[in-house]
Order: sequence, then C-alpha cells, then structure tokens
Amino acid sequence: MKVLITGGYGFIGSHTAERFYKEGYKVYIIDNLSSGHKENVNIKHKFYQMNVEDRKCEEIFANNEFDVVVHLAAHIDAAASVEDPYSDARYNILGLINMLYLSCKYNVRKFVFASSAAVYGNSSEAAVAEEDECNPVSPYGVSKLTGEYYCKLWKEIYGLDTICLRFSNVYGPRQSTKGEGGVVVTFMNNIFNNKALLVHGSGEQTRDFIYVEDVVDAIYKAAEFCSCDILNISANVSNSIQDLAKLVQKIYSPVKIEYTKARKGDILHSRLVNDKAVKELNWTPMYSLEQGIKKTYMWYRSYTRENIIGILAPKKIKEKKKNNNLFKKLVPYIENLLTFLIVYFLSRYSKGFGLQDIVDFKLVYIIIFGILYGLKQSSIAAFFSCILFIWEIRETGHDIISLVYNVNTLLHFSLYIFVGAVLGYSMDSKKYQVEDREEQIKEIKEKFDFLYDMYNEGKIVRKELQDQITNAEDSFGKIYSITSALDTLEPGKVFDGTVGVIEEVMKSKDVYIFSVSKDQNYLRLISRSKGSSINVDKSIRVSDIPEIENLIRNKSIFVNRDLKKSLPMMMSPIIVGDKVLAIIAVYTLEFETMSLYKQNLLQVVSNLVTSALARAYRYEQAIYDEKYIKGTCVLKSGYFRQLLQSKIESKQKNNTHFILLKIRDADEWEKKGIAYQIEKGIRESDHLGIDENNELLMLLSNTSAEEAQYVIRRLNDMGISVEMVEEGGYYEAPYNSTFSA
Repeated sequence: MKVLITGGYGFIGSHTAERFYKEGYKVYIIDNLSSGHKENVNIKHKFYQMNVEDRKCEEIFANNEFDVVVHLAAHIDAAASVEDPYSDARYNILGLINMLYLSCKYNVRKFVFASSAAVYGNSSEAAVAEEDECNPVSPYGVSKLTGEYYCKLWKEIYGLDTICLRFSNVYGPRQSTKGEGGVVVTFMNNIFNNKALLVHGSGEQTRDFIYVEDVVDAIYKAAEFCSCDILNISANVSNSIQDLAKLVQKIYSPVKIEYTKARKGDILHSRLVNDKAVKELNWTPMYSLEQGIKKTYMWYRSYTRENIIGILAPKKIKEKKKNNNLFKKLVPYIENLLTFLIVYFLSRYSKGFGLQDIVDFKLVYIIIFGILYGLKQSSIAAFFSCILFIWEIRETGHDIISLVYNVNTLLHFSLYIFVGAVLGYSMDSKKYQVEDREEQIKEIKEKFDFLYDMYNEGKIVRKELQDQITNAEDSFGKIYSITSALDTLEPGKVFDGTVGVIEEVMKSKDVYIFSVSKDQNYLRLISRSKGSSINVDKSIRVSDIPEIENLIRNKSIFVNRDLKKSLPMMMSPIIVGDKVLAIIAVYTLEFETMSLYKQNLLQVVSNLVTSALARAYRYEQAIYDEKYIKGTCVLKSGYFRQLLQSKIESKQKNNTHFILLKIRDADEWEKKGIAYQIEKGIRESDHLGIDENNELLMLLSNTSAEEAQYVIRRLNDMGISVEMVEEGGYYEAPYNSTFSA
C-alpha cells in the first residue's frame, strides 16, 4: 500500500512517515521545505519538492496509486496569517483543494486532513467538544475551518472518504520554533541558549498538551479504521504554563523561571474533549506530560548546541539575504552618482583640450546608463545632465530666466530627456522580454526535469514489475521450472527434484523430505539439502511429536509460529489418494518471510509434488510385473541398475547416502526363500535386486556404513551371509559409474 504525506519533512509529518513505513506502507512525501528538514526522515521514501497547490502534483498522483493521503502541509503561523492572509489562504485553502481534487480523481481510499484547535477561537467553554461552536480569531483558524467544510463537501458530493483531526497543543522531538512552535519548544530552545523560561502573566493559563507519537497513532488509526467527519485529538488534560515551566526546571535544574506581563489576546484556558476519538478510533493517549517532556528533552540533548540553534538558522539566512538584496538595489544609484561626478570633472577640465566640442560627455553618460540599467537610471542620468548643463551655462554669465528662452538650452534638455526616455524604455522593454523568456524557459525546464524524473521513476517501477513477473517464485517461468524438475516417473527422482525446487522457491538451504510408513507411525528421511548442517534424525516416531501427528491426521500445512527449535519452520504433507505418503520440511526461513504468501507457495509446490508422485506410483503399479521377478519383491537387473544410478545421482546432488550389500552364496536364492526372509525385515525405502550375474543385492537408502552394520548383523543372525560392497570396482564395472557410496 502507498501513502502520500504532504508536509512530510515537518514536525508531525516526519513522525507520521515513520509510523506508516513501520506498518508496511510505501511512503511518498510532498514538501516545499519552507519549514521542514530532509534530515527529519531517515526511512526509505520518495520525495517531491513542490507546493501542494502546484498543478504538477497531478503527475505524482497519476504515476502512483495512493491508498491514503495525509494532508499536513500548511502555513502554520497564526500571527503571520494576520499580516499576510493571502499567502495563508493560498497555502491552506488552494493547496487543500488541489489535494482533494487529485485524491478524488485518482481514487484515493482515505483522505486525512490535519485541522487545529484554532477553529474554536476564544471559546467561553473550558473544554470544547466537536459539536461546540467554532469562532476562529485569525485567518489561520478561518482557513482550517474552511478546509473542514471542503473535506465535508468532497465527502458528500464526490464520495471521497475524508476525516478531519483537530489537534490540540502538539509537542515532541523535531519541533521547530518557526511558526506556531508552541511553548514547549520555546522552553527547550531557551535551555540550550542558556536563557530563563519566560512565563507571560501569572502562568495560570492552561493548555491541552499532547505528545506527537500519540497524535501520529491517531492519524494512522483514522486512516485505517475510522469513517467519522471530525475528531478532537488531544490528551483531554489541562496543564498550566507555570506547572509546565516547573516540570522543565525539574528535568533541567540550572534553568530559571522568569515572569513577564501577559500578552494581549492570550487565551486563558484551552482543552479539547477527546471522548469521541477514544471511542471511534479505539485510541488513547499513551504519554503523560512528564513522560513526553522527558523524551523531548532527551532528543534535544542528543544534539549539539549548534544543531539546536540551526533550527533558527533559516531566519538568519533570510536576514542576510535581505541585506544583500538591499545592497544590490543601491549599487546602480551609487554607480550613477559616481559616474556623474566623473562626467562633471570631464566636462569642467576638458575645455582646454577641446574635447567638449567633440564629445558630449553628458549624452554618453545617459546612453551608458540607459543601456546598462534602463529607464529609471537613464532618467536620473538625464536629470543630472540637465542640472550640469544649467550650471555650465550659468558659468558663462547667463541668468536662469534667460535659459528658459534659450533655444540651445531647450534643445539640449529635449535631447537628454528624449535619449534617456527612449533608450531606457527600449532597454527595459527588451529586459522584460528577456526576463519573460527566461522565466518561461525556467518553467519549461522545471516541468521537463519533473516529467523526466517521473518518467525515470516509471521506468524503474516497470523494470521492477517486469523482474517480479519474470523472476518471482510464482511466475510462469518458475512454475514451468518446477513442473519440469518433477517430470519423471521415478518416485525417488521426484523427491530429489522436490528438494531443489523447495530450496529455490522458499529461499532455504535446509529442506528435508521424509517418507511416512504404511501404518503412519514412522517417518524415514529419504532426501535432504546437500549443504545442510542441521542434525536431523533419520527415523522419527510420529507419536513423539504432536505437531507431526496433527499434520498427518489433518493433512494440512504446519507453520512453526511458536519458533520451537526442534521443529521445522514449515511442513507440508504429500498426499496420494487419502494417505500422507511423505512430508516436506523446511527447517530454516527468515522470520520476515514467514507469511501467508510463503505458506501458499509451499502448498502449490506440494500439490505439484503430489501430482507427480501419483503419476509415478500409477506408473509403478502398471509395470510392477515387468519390473519385479514374479512372486518376489526383487527388481530385475535392468530396473535395479536404473535405481542404483538414481541413488548415485541423488548422492551427488543432495548428499543422500546409500549402502549396497551383496548376499553371499545366494545362487539358489529363489528356492531357499532368501528374498522373502529379507523382505520381512527391511524398510519400505530399501530395495532388493539382481545384477547381470543373477547375484542378489540389497540397497539401503539414506544409510551410513555404521548403520549398515546393524542390518548385516541382523541378517547374519537369520543365517543369511551378507557383505558390504566396497567403493570402486563393483560400481564402475556393471554400472559404468565412478561414484562410490
């Protein structure tokens, strides 16, 4: 599932991102970084830097099918909203409308809107509930209340499932003093700046403080389980500012408390009733104020003083930028004045050289500033030039009144003003055209970069999906490889092939297969992973392990959810007819992969193995008379050779041991009934057969040399002389194999 969190790098947003990530969501964040910080979020996520009212947000929704949208992005400074209500409305209302529209258009399941206690304003009630009157006293509160109306409207008209959460005074780690930072973060900031805790008024005014993790828990539960319209999210507890200051002082004793005059318009008491949220969300705040303050203090203490002060750095940077911008604005005027002084000296002292008759320095001065800076500076240059011309005429003995009637003077004035105005206007017009083109190019480039990023993101997603389809455990390719590995008519080879299939599908190197005796009382190890180092008994009494007994009785998959060390992580029965013939046991699995998906996958493979075994057993029954010497359980030479070759391959592939025994002096074994005597005392997984010389051989499956000695002694006690076939010659000559058991 996917969640989009607007304002995800902010105080509440970063905690919300972490919670949804822990719950298994893929997290996407939209943030313009006006108050958020990238370092707040360290989980895997996808980030888009833009405003929520930006039209390009549609590309994000179009390329990602979001299940949940949590809208936390907002202009959060109530005081600033009074000074600049336009910006507040643009961010808080237009941004919300854009998110609602896109959420509805692209079928978002749930939309969570972060509202505020500011919608209640200066309520006369000490504790307010969702049904009480809303009377916001700032544009910020108005925009939040308007947002609630929009959410309700979208739910009623367009069918978008929306919920509005009114937060009380939220505090906790990562909170910034920027905007409505709150008294808690202000106190923390004072501590780390060696300042006293400043309490306005008597400190008896109360607030409803709630820890950020409790808020995030409510957001998640609202997104998952609730269909209400509006809920108060609060601790429903009143704490005075004075008590808060004393609590902070208790945690950090060196800090002092100072009282100052009360602020105008400060709300005396504020508490939100959370009964409805507790009931509807099955939610309750987990942190007391003391616990939350301690956790908040510990987080701030884990950072250096420079990091804490860094929260305020953007403000200082802006002030520095402001000073730089002011200097840049003054530079043209300074240059204009300095250039005028140069023109003045050139005009005054160039008369002796006759340069003034050749070059009009004042006109050059106007042209230069018209070209460089446009109409404003060229007008100033023209004005200075006219003043300088008047001063020069006065030096020749003319009075000011006569200058008005002097045609030469009027021509110069007209020339200076005309050149300054036309050239300045032309350059400004050209400059505006260039800036407009540059702005268009910038917008096109930004859009191109954004769409290119979305295209690359889409390519990555398509590549991942393609790889999943091609390489996934349950893809057609994998299913084909499974069926091809089990495409044999020999039960032994089916089991050997199953081990490799389970290893690949379940990502485990400890796969074991046990056969079940006909009376369902014993398990016998018949195949295993070659590289496994787990010590597993080759013979298991079913009644000793209740889990295996239940598996055989119920014919269902077993999952070791209690993580018992002696048991496999998963077991699946192989059923042919109505009996369990074998059990697949997977001993090691990563805990994270013990999901229903893996369980279903094991079931699919078990069904394929069952089908292959049923086919192999039917084939065995059909050729039984052809394979075995009539009236005995002794395999004919050719079939015994095939069986031995299969065991050799199993040894090479899965490290499954076997032992070959030769019956001595058994030339007339059929007449003596030796085969019948042996058959009564061997296991179902062991085999008798003859070679090309009609010598009777016995193959003990999954048996070591030490274990074979018990069989040899038992047969010797029965009067049957047996010897173990040594490695080397016997296997090489009749069976053309260099393998030794």
